[in-house]
Amino acid sequence: MDNEHEFKELDKSKKLQEIIDTALDLFHEKGYRSTTIDDISKELGISKAAIYHYIESKDELLSIIYTQAFENIFRDTNKIAGMEIPPDEKLRRIIRNHITNIIIKKLSMFSVFFSEENQVSEKDFQKIRAEKKKYTVIVEEIIEEGISKGIFLETDPKLLSYAIIGMCNWIYKWYKPQYSPYRPEEIADHFIRLLGTGCLEYSIKDDWIGRTRSIKKSRVKKNLKKIEKISGKLEEECRELLEIIDDI
Repeated sequence: MDNEHEFKELDKSKKLQEIIDTALDLFHEKGYRSTTIDDISKELGISKAAIYHYIESKDELLSIIYTQAFENIFRDTNKIAGMEIPPDEKLRRIIRNHITNIIIKKLSMFSVFFSEENQVSEKDFQKIRAEKKKYTVIVEEIIEEGISKGIFLETDPKLLSYAIIGMCNWIYKWYKPQYSPYRPEEIADHFIRLLGTGCLEYSIKDDWIGRTRSIKKSRVKKNLKKIEKISGKLEEECRELLEIIDDI
């Protein structure tokens, strides 16, 4: 905002959002602890009293930022998770949305989101943990569905979900829009391809997949032998039981 008059022209909800956005930019630039309400008021060109008319404290501003961050996280994620599409396509869309619409589109917000978590109240901290877990479960359930349908290789769904989310989240640390040679969509395409085919040469990768399948087949054969052995014993015991009944 250029001046107090321009701020006064906004309606109430837009005034609050302008305060939140300004605080977010300053928290990102200077850090939460180093930013004061006075800094926010100077940036907006209004008095501190005007800011306190809309919020009670700097802590409340940080809490609102986390609330809005989770709204941004789940806005499209829940839609994608509810789609009637194959789990591999669902996972690709989740990754693309996470990279382009969650992290890169809101870099300042998620820089604050990941770096200032230890500054919130205990109540807010527990809420943040619960919301993070909710997101992880969505990704985990998509992976479990893919495994059950034979689309994904058998793996630990929780560990894979952590790996995917961590890979996407870390973009906030290194992605600088003004310097990066990569567009958001290119990053998403690369990450999705990495997840789908890995980074091994195809001959090596195919050999690894082949060995994985071979191990699965050997387990099946081993279990079949056990079943045959048990069924043989049961058949023998049934014959003995029938002989006893005949004698009676």
